[in-house]
Amino acid sequence: MQRFADHSLPTDAALAMDAQELLGYLRNMDHDSFYPMEGILAQTEAIGDPAVPTTEQRAILKWLDAAMKDWDQCFPLEEPLATELRRLRPLVAAQAMTENSFLTPGAHPLHQLLDAIQVAAVGWQARLGRVGRALEEEICGAISASLVWFDAPATDLSLISKRMAASAAKAAARSQKMTQRLIEAEQGRIKLEQSKQQAGRMINSALRKYPAPKDLGAFLKGPWYDSAQLLLIKSGEKSAEWKHMSLTTARLLESMQNTVAEEESEAGGRQRAFELVAQLPKELEKWLLSLQHNGEAVSEALRQVELFHKQLLRGASLELEKISPIPLQADPKRNSRPDENLNRLRQGQWFILNMDDGPSLRAMLALRLEHEQRLLFANQAGIKVLVKSFAEFQQLMAAGRVTLLDSGASFSRCLARSAGVETQDDLDQLTGVAAERARLKEEERQKAERERLRLERKQAERERIELERQLREQEEIEKVQREMEEAERLQREYEQAEQSKREQLEQERRQLAQEREEAKRLQLKWERVSQQFHEGLQAERHKPGREQAAGTDEKADDAGLNIPRCSWLGFRDGDGGELVLARLAVYNREEHDYIFVDRHGMRVRQLSGKDLLIIMTRGLVDILEARSRFRDEVAQAQKADRDQVE
Repeated sequence: MQRFADHSLPTDAALAMDAQELLGYLRNMDHDSFYPMEGILAQTEAIGDPAVPTTEQRAILKWLDAAMKDWDQCFPLEEPLATELRRLRPLVAAQAMTENSFLTPGAHPLHQLLDAIQVAAVGWQARLGRVGRALEEEICGAISASLVWFDAPATDLSLISKRMAASAAKAAARSQKMTQRLIEAEQGRIKLEQSKQQAGRMINSALRKYPAPKDLGAFLKGPWYDSAQLLLIKSGEKSAEWKHMSLTTARLLESMQNTVAEEESEAGGRQRAFELVAQLPKELEKWLLSLQHNGEAVSEALRQVELFHKQLLRGASLELEKISPIPLQADPKRNSRPDENLNRLRQGQWFILNMDDGPSLRAMLALRLEHEQRLLFANQAGIKVLVKSFAEFQQLMAAGRVTLLDSGASFSRCLARSAGVETQDDLDQLTGVAAERARLKEEERQKAERERLRLERKQAERERIELERQLREQEEIEKVQREMEEAERLQREYEQAEQSKREQLEQERRQLAQEREEAKRLQLKWERVSQQFHEGLQAERHKPGREQAAGTDEKADDAGLNIPRCSWLGFRDGDGGELVLARLAVYNREEHDYIFVDRHGMRVRQLSGKDLLIIMTRGLVDILEARSRFRDEVAQAQKADRDQVE
């Protein structure tokens, strides 16, 4: 009433139309040319009838006129369905005049019927053939059944609406099923194309690296290429199977090269060749998926590879050449900055596309191919009707040849929008619940704020506990680390001590070995000197005139040292080489010991003949004074007297 009430017309109760008269005008109106209020006024003016609808009726009729105009403009349908739907204009107005439920958008059966028809026919075109005719007949039948209400007010419009909604749902399910098949087929095609590209890149990469015999190149670009595509479709490029096949391709080409590399010996190169030849046939047979149905073809392919290997193993050279790569399609050029309107496009949206080569086309965006930058469109029957690149579709949009079609509760939304209700807030304001909603919203906000504070405190407590736990763990880690460092230090010290001990033992062992060698050498020298002395002594004893002297001579020893008694010797002790003086006092012939005294007669050393010989050999003893024995001196004096007498 606030938006559409018109007070310019007379409001006299005597001039107000009664209900039957108003329905008669609606039934007879020209629905193709006028909307309800316009049609009534056109008839009254034509016949000069001064009667007019009441102010409330005029407001409702004007509201309907605005909603229907909005519906026709925002939710247009193709002819002849648009003409068929205009037949319902009088019935819609008649229901608005007689049914209070009509004033609530979406509540009346006619609202639901028109909503269902628009959803079912948003993509309808006469060119759809049998599918289109079936839907057209269904809609025309529902419209005709509804118009019977003027003659039979008991007509169940709700039943007609439900039947139309059920029929539209079935048609949508069939269309969705066909569209899904189209999408799956297109995705399969894309996957096949991607497998071709990936398989081709893998083989081309190997061919760029290695030359190959011409026949092997034909094998790689033929059955092996087909098998690679099948494996990619089955397992994907990130699978272990694909990595294994790629490795087999490289090893196959590598096996055709010289088996003796520059850095390898001939034996090593032949050994590697034998390993490749032994492994490759099984791997090739495993991945020849395209020939698994044909055992003879597999055997023939393997036989050709084995012939090449036999030639190489016999030392023959293969005729290698650079194999041309498998031709591949170039990757689509990507638009670095796609249009913002293009980014808002979503699958399932309907469009009117004005093409150059024909009438306008109603199509749904069935699939958006981001990698290929293409858009796939289907009609209401689920059949592909158009494929455009992102760039081409952007050009159509820029030229104004693309119209986005809205759908879903279309007529009900137009009724609400025409009354000034476009959002939930508008509806709340209209119905008076805005304040209550605001109060509830504020309560929810306060509750959410309290909950947020509670969660923050709880989170802070958890963080504090977690921090303490981390600190304890850090302390434990540092303690363990210190213990480990201490253990490592002790271990190092132990190892160093053990190493020093081993080095000391080794040094002592070497010193002991040297001393043993030196002792052995001195022993040999001692034995040799002793032998020479005894031989010389024996010779002296057999000389004439020596027998008596031998009986009376008192030598100091029999060990070959021939040191007279009372001889002074200097012993070098210590590292400094200090000289210690000692006089030979006694030689014990039985013990073979030498006793040395100092100048006071105190014994300072007692050495065996062997020990004395050893230190003398080392140069640690100097004979400072060797005095002859007393008896020798007497004998020499007597001999001198005799010589004088004579």
